[in-house]
Amino acid sequence: MFLCVHNITEFCNNKQEKIHFSVFICMNDITQRFLELYDYLLSLGEVDGKADFATKVGISTSSFTEISKGRNNVGLSAIQKTVTLFDWVNVSWLLKGDGTIDTRTVKYDSTPITTNQNIGHSPSNLTTFAPPTNINIAPATAPATSKLWLPKVVVVTENEREIISLVPVKASAGYLNGYADPEYVETLPTIRLPNLGAGTHRAFEIKGSSMNPTFHNKSIVIGRWLESFDEIVDRRIYIVVTNEYGIVAKRVLNRISERGVLTLVSDNSNKNEYGNYDVEPEDIKEMWYVRANLSFEFPEPDNSLLSRMDDMEAHLATILKQLNNKK
Repeated sequence: MFLCVHNITEFCNNKQEKIHFSVFICMNDITQRFLELYDYLLSLGEVDGKADFATKVGISTSSFTEISKGRNNVGLSAIQKTVTLFDWVNVSWLLKGDGTIDTRTVKYDSTPITTNQNIGHSPSNLTTFAPPTNINIAPATAPATSKLWLPKVVVVTENEREIISLVPVKASAGYLNGYADPEYVETLPTIRLPNLGAGTHRAFEIKGSSMNPTFHNKSIVIGRWLESFDEIVDRRIYIVVTNEYGIVAKRVLNRISERGVLTLVSDNSNKNEYGNYDVEPEDIKEMWYVRANLSFEFPEPDNSLLSRMDDMEAHLATILKQLNNKK
């Protein structure tokens, strides 16, 4: 296995320079910027359309169509060919969202343009270009929002299929410091699960009884990455990663607009021991929406009536056996 982005080469000023990024980002995020780059190239007249762009970056038109519809993510070879062919593209922007698309000296006009406008490309009018703004992606200069963006590190197989990293209880303390470290994440065990659907997933082993009876001690919960606090649905279960509380699985109430906090709620009925508490958004490193649960405990139902019926059934079986022996 390998990390989804590694040792990408940037070409600039007619000189090849290798850039090693210590932060690696999910390909889904890179794909969004790849599509934004296509619109930007289209607006500059650098490409004539999807077919022309696909040919230039070494993929088929149908493959680019699947990418543009959100069905597939862009591959590493296409990214490398793109930054080689268009050597002014800011690789840090493409991979991490840092800076702007164009590494050339560009002064952007504040007037938005649409992707069907063809603006001439010459040094004399280079300072009048405005980036396409009809895609729902915030520019690097946008003010702070409620977004968590995407995970810092994602592990994929050699054919670029994402797999699920598992954070055991014994590794949870290290995860708080290593969640953005590719070398650390690569050491975590991995699992595969069917039917989770789209999105980036991660698994966490849960410690304690705060979520009984929903989750038991040492259950493994699988969460899908949450990009924005706006996506939170009250009383659903999320994995919340913070410095103060570590890694916890809780039901969440979004009270950011009212009180500037998220309220975390335990399922355990003992509220004296497992009471609600608030977490400020800026203290949250990651959030994952729980999609599945692997439990290794199978407790009997706490039902005294069922217990009495079981006892009666066993007693009746004994009586019937004794009567049969007397015949």
